[in-house]
Formats: sequence, C-alpha cells, structure tokens
Amino acid sequence: MNTKNTKTAVIILLIIANIFFIYNIINLKIQSENIPSEMIDDAVNILEKNGFIADRSKIPAKKPSSVIYEGVYEGVYSQNTFADIVKYFSGISDEELKDIDYMQVPVGRSCTAGDYRFTVSNANYFNISIIEKSYIVPEMDFDELDRDTETKKEILSESGITGIQNSDIKKAEKIIKNFIKKYNTQDIKLGFVITGFSENKQKNCDTVLINQSIDGAPIDSHTVYIEIQDGRVKYFSGKWYFGEFIGKYPMPLLDSVNILFKSIEIDGNIIQESGKLAEMSPEYTVMRHDTDKFYLLPSWQIKFDGGRKFSYNMITGNKN
Repeated sequence: MNTKNTKTAVIILLIIANIFFIYNIINLKIQSENIPSEMIDDAVNILEKNGFIADRSKIPAKKPSSVIYEGVYEGVYSQNTFADIVKYFSGISDEELKDIDYMQVPVGRSCTAGDYRFTVSNANYFNISIIEKSYIVPEMDFDELDRDTETKKEILSESGITGIQNSDIKKAEKIIKNFIKKYNTQDIKLGFVITGFSENKQKNCDTVLINQSIDGAPIDSHTVYIEIQDGRVKYFSGKWYFGEFIGKYPMPLLDSVNILFKSIEIDGNIIQESGKLAEMSPEYTVMRHDTDKFYLLPSWQIKFDGGRKFSYNMITGNKN
C-alpha cells in the first residue's frame, strides 16, 4: 500500500471539507446580514403598482446594524468645551488660556488666540466658526457672514462633487483631517464626508462642504463650510460636535424594504410625483432629549431623481 498517496488523498479531502465548511459559514453570514433577493424583487413590483418606481440595484440589500448614540448637549458650547476648542486649535498653553478675553458678540461669544478667531453662535447648538486671523477683513460683519455662509452651503450642496478630480478631493480631505485632528480628544467614531467642492478663483481658494459622520454615516444637520488656501484651512464654519458619547444602545431596525413601504404609507402622493428612486443610504438624525442630552438616531435617507429627498427613522419608520 502506498502510504504517501494515501496521506496526500486524506490531506486533499480535508482541504475540500474545510473549504466547504468555510463556504457554508460565509453563505449563512451573508444570508443573515442581507435581505433575500426575491424579497427585493417582490418589493419592487409591489412598489411600482403603488406609483413608486425603483430599480432594485438602488435598494440596499444589507440589513442595518447601527446603534443609537447618546451625547452631551452643552447649549452654546460650555465655557470648558469652548476653552478646549480654543486651546487645541490655537496651540496656546494653559497659562495663556487663562488670560483669554471672551467677548460677547451679537451671535454668541468670541475670542482670538494664536492664529485664529473663534466664534460660537446662539442661533444653533454646536454652531462654530474658526477663522484664521489673516483671512479676516476689518469690515467683516459676522451676522452677514453667517447668512453668506448658509448661502454658500446651499450652492455647494447643489453642485456636489460631480466632475471634480478625485486627486483634488483626496488632497482637500487630507488637509481637513489634519486640521480637525488638532482637537485631539475628538471621538474616533466621528469623521466626515465631502459633499460639495468648487474652486473660487476670485479668492484663490477651494471651497468645500463637509458632513460630519459617525461610523461612516452622515449626521444630517451637521454640515460645515470650509475655505482652503495655500494648503491650509482658513475658514471653518458650521455645525460640528466636539464632545464625547456617553452611551450607545442597539435597537431592532427597519431594513430598506420595510422603510420604502413605510414611505408609501406616509408620503404616497408626494412620492408618486417625485420621480424614480435615485439613491437610498443610512444617515443619523439629531433628537434633543432634555437640557443636557441629545441622541443620534439611525435613519434612512431616500433621494429621487426629481431632486426631492426624505428621511425616515429606522426604529419607528416615522418621517424625520
């Protein structure tokens, strides 16, 4: 008997058995994490009969696994948080920080430190502007500047990043990351996605719109307008959460198919007039709880090729 051939055959059989075992594990994992293909097909047909036109490729098959995050709301940024922002971005010492003059301004409070001027707004929580001092013109009116920034946000949001070179996006992303990292206690789950980009030849700068994100999903109302010049962030203005999260809570979540049926139930007539489904993606929406807490709630954002977009809570299915 040839023992060498027998051993080889046994090894081959064991390898095949392991491959089969691994394949079955992976297949079971895929099935447990994804909506069955036939369920999506059936949903597309039923939706179409109700006036909701959707290509099945636009409906995410992966089941959501997001959690609710609990954060600390500090009104117009507490004195301590604002002081930390000033210290980390300006690079001044604790001793120098004690001598900072915090000025009351119409929109909130402001101060200058290092190379920057910092302003927090009473108009919206988590609203902050960080501007390089050399970038500020003497006649700058901050109320007018806030209104102008909101207009620029809308323009960049509409233009998006279509037609922009990927290398330009990556370069801007790196510059912004390095800027935000100055606040070195930022929660590692927080990040951003670039949603708008254009070149301002008049000011010789790149203008960028970013959406703060958590676990890769955008936080719907947390957008920041940025101007980059000479490889530096010169102007950073919008909603940004610099705090930590004090809790996270898993909950049963509605998948994409169930949310689409919920959207028909809630907004059927509007959806019929909105065109074809263009995109469907997870996001987080902010819910104030009481005077010192807020929650980030997992949601589905639905966009149509007619330009309309809607957001629905993944937990209840209600419209945000």
